[in-house]
Amino acid sequence: MIQWGASHAPDKRHNSTMTPISISRPGTIFLCLALCALAIAEDRPVSGKDVAGFEPVDRAVLEFMDRIGCQAGTVAVSEDGRLLYSRGYGHGDEAMTKPVAGDALMRIASVTKPITAAAVKNVIREKRLSLDTKAFELIAVKPPGGKVADSRIHDVTVGHLLEHRGGWDRQTAFDPMFRTEEIERTLKLRRPARPVHVVAYMLIQPLQFAPGEKSIYSNFGYCVLGRVLEKVMDRPYAACIRRSVCRPLGIDDIMLGHGDPNRRHAREVWYPVAEDAFSLEVMDAHGGLIASAPALCRFLDAYWISGDRRPVGQQADWIFFGSLPGTTAMVRQRPDGLNIAVLLNGRRDRHFNEDNDVLKKTIDAAIDKVNAPR
Repeated sequence: MIQWGASHAPDKRHNSTMTPISISRPGTIFLCLALCALAIAEDRPVSGKDVAGFEPVDRAVLEFMDRIGCQAGTVAVSEDGRLLYSRGYGHGDEAMTKPVAGDALMRIASVTKPITAAAVKNVIREKRLSLDTKAFELIAVKPPGGKVADSRIHDVTVGHLLEHRGGWDRQTAFDPMFRTEEIERTLKLRRPARPVHVVAYMLIQPLQFAPGEKSIYSNFGYCVLGRVLEKVMDRPYAACIRRSVCRPLGIDDIMLGHGDPNRRHAREVWYPVAEDAFSLEVMDAHGGLIASAPALCRFLDAYWISGDRRPVGQQADWIFFGSLPGTTAMVRQRPDGLNIAVLLNGRRDRHFNEDNDVLKKTIDAAIDKVNAPR
């Protein structure tokens, strides 16, 4: 099974395309490729332990960074709870003076969603919640003016939210997670909007389809799941994730990110994006986490990307992307049992769907070479 995700992306996938290059002598092609790979490697420092056989992974990440014009990247590969490979590439600061460590913290955008789903499903497993729980009745957020715009919102269940069946279609309407200024004006807020304010705003907006009728990718649905977790666990979203998912696995490197550079973690990289481009804090449960690639691999060892617990030794085929301006993230669970996390502080805004396809294919091809008989 393959699952895709993006914090701000069209739902439709695009096939990747490559521009053909015409060179008259075949031998010249191989020379050019070798020189290009060498130039890429020399331009960017590489940190972490060099493991024999994983050279194709280094080349794949470095070449993809070059493709999207990215300054910092990390990759990690694990299997059955063992970290096999962890590397950092490039520089983590704007001045390009600090090499990126393999465990550098980076925004993960929609890769946040599998972690939110895991916490929600843990609470369901503990029988503190059910898939049939009416989400808006539980969180009890009051609509401005006291009346909801669409009574069908009372039918939205936790199960609908997990499966993107809540009733919102950002293609025919809008994505409220990127409308914080409008929300602040409408609600007459004197401070930056928080996730609960987005929920209140959406209570006075109509649904685009009946809950459960179909599945359309929704950032807002996962924003609501964050509020569900807060209500059931009686603590802020970040603390819910820490207690339910991270602490039992011994993970310290998954946490809430901040838009303000002065509030960022000392190990977090720089992003080539204006500070006011979007509100990272308001995205918490759908796209606001930061993490290291090894921490994500530890999560992938224990949970499927769906958020269900992963039985020891079981294998499947999953992939999920996170995408924001200045951020590309990919987590991958392969049929051979290997888990891969790739984090990058860049994105080609007009081409990220095709770039995601390329990233998946090139990383898979690199791992196939690592696994090839010698």
